[in-house]
Amino acid sequence: MNIINKFKIYLALFVILIFQLQLHNLKAEEDNLIDDEELPAIDPFAGGVGTSNQAGSDTSNQVGANSGLLNNMRLVGTIVGENKKIAIFSSPDGGASKFGENEAITDSTMLIDVFNEVVIVQDSSGNEFEVYMNNIIKPSDG
Repeated sequence: MNIINKFKIYLALFVILIFQLQLHNLKAEEDNLIDDEELPAIDPFAGGVGTSNQAGSDTSNQVGANSGLLNNMRLVGTIVGENKKIAIFSSPDGGASKFGENEAITDSTMLIDVFNEVVIVQDSSGNEFEVYMNNIIKPSDG
């Protein structure tokens, strides 16, 4: 009779252990759902004010970041490969667009050349500008 009582106690402990493991697994699945949430397309740590006034830079010959040259888009990245160079621009609504060399960015602006940290664009009147990733646009020296 003593063996049967021990068997019942072990069985009860085993059942309790199984229920605890199942509850723990359910809680782990809820934690994973939080990690899979979509992140915002806009960098929340980027300043709300443009960096048009940099120390040591001549602001008189810089084009403002809100000018019509890029329709308020910002350069956020470049991809430089062996055969193709791509510039990635972010629009104010959070969308991203990619443009290759000699491709029109806007109706009046064309992407001329892509480098690691700067791109060269040309407006409709033939003026070339350097667009940097810190949201500075200034005329190109040639």
